[in-house]
Amino acid sequence: MLSVTLVILATSLLIFACRRLTRKPIIPLPPGPKGLPLLGSALDLPKENEWLYYSKLHKTYGDIIHFNVLGQSYLVVGSLRIASDLLEKRSAIYSGRIHLSFGGSFDDWKRSMLLQEGPAHRGYRRFAHKGLSSTAVKQYEGLQEREALKTLQKLLDEPEKFLEHFKWNTAATILLIAYGYQVQCYSDPFVLAVRDVMDRFSTFFAPGNLLMDYVPMIKYLPEWLPGMSFKKTVWEFKVQADKTFDDPYEAVKKQMAAGTAVPCLTTQLLEEMKSNEDEAHITGMTGSLFLAGSDTSASALSAFMMAMILYPEVQKKAQQEIDAVVGADRLPAFLDRNNLPYVDALVKEVLRWHPIAPIGFPHRLIEEDHYEGYRIPKDTLVITNIWHMARDEAAYGPDPERFKPERFLGSNAAPFGYKTAQTQEFGSPAFGFGRRLCPGQHIAMSTLFILCSNILATMTVSPEVGDDGSPILPKVESTGGVIV
Repeated sequence: MLSVTLVILATSLLIFACRRLTRKPIIPLPPGPKGLPLLGSALDLPKENEWLYYSKLHKTYGDIIHFNVLGQSYLVVGSLRIASDLLEKRSAIYSGRIHLSFGGSFDDWKRSMLLQEGPAHRGYRRFAHKGLSSTAVKQYEGLQEREALKTLQKLLDEPEKFLEHFKWNTAATILLIAYGYQVQCYSDPFVLAVRDVMDRFSTFFAPGNLLMDYVPMIKYLPEWLPGMSFKKTVWEFKVQADKTFDDPYEAVKKQMAAGTAVPCLTTQLLEEMKSNEDEAHITGMTGSLFLAGSDTSASALSAFMMAMILYPEVQKKAQQEIDAVVGADRLPAFLDRNNLPYVDALVKEVLRWHPIAPIGFPHRLIEEDHYEGYRIPKDTLVITNIWHMARDEAAYGPDPERFKPERFLGSNAAPFGYKTAQTQEFGSPAFGFGRRLCPGQHIAMSTLFILCSNILATMTVSPEVGDDGSPILPKVESTGGVIV
């Protein structure tokens, strides 16, 4: 009896050993906070300044962090190298979008910023390339120069309202480019509408505010129940966002039918339209340009003013370059750009030092992936911590908090050691990665160049003086927002 027991035990141990030897090794997830059972890290996610929270995690866990929120996997990437490896080199599987419904309110929303990777998104990118490539946007340079001149006059008349002037300029420029529409005043209905939509967008799409999408039954609950009032708020946002996409577009179509349309991006693309599906791509692309481009470019211009106040030696050096190249008889123009390397580097440093959006809108992994010994589950949402990347000393040199255009000058210009196609052109990952790059990146850069160079050529930016006679220096803070 004992011998039989020993045989059974030995056989069992042999089978167990064979299974252990033949079983595939368990590939670990990337490091990160473990969170609570079921909830994961849901209670830890902040609703604002997420990039700072993620940067603290990077210091503990490294440049690739994984955490879970109510069963949803998140991956936060904090280095250019990893972001390029995943979102650019493996863009075929890292270009999905988050499935958002906000309790059912967005189930049928098909606007470009939320399109999943597929035929519709490829059509959107095709039209974006036609109308917004680096070559295509050159046709708008004269328009941008004229709008910059108007903004200079406003700055000279009321310098204390510089942020309002910048918001007016960027909205007016984009509306002219996209729809041939001339903004007449600060209270223009299109301008006010886009500000409202983008304010809500940045709030709604912060990860800490997405928890409602992890509880499927919420979509079936009526909005009058306690805690469900957000559904009405989200529905109102959707209606307003749709109007922002559709109203200026429909206005251009009516003008084209009447023969009164001003040549613009929309008229150009409509003339090339071949199907009804193309119309959805055009409205999505022009609407996204209008929505994403207005306040974000104004924020970058505000950061430029702050940098000039805090670093007067940089301002003086840029002014000396403009004086030497352009002279005093005219304003800088796009034809001068290649001859103003310091000013061009200054614009790149603005985007690095104070990113337009500190974090990128999540990419969704459409199939499981393995990277550097880690397993990344299917449907993981990948967030790029652009703010953290821009402060990587390995990429941008020491003292990353200092505003220093010299980082981008010379044969060994930043980012050091590792460059992507985008950082080669723009200096930093300010406009996103891979197939989800911001379509208006070239217009944004040209707007920043022409306004910054014109301001430097005509005025000196200095701090406000307090009652005691001492300068009031601005506090450097990144504001919320996402690149979509």
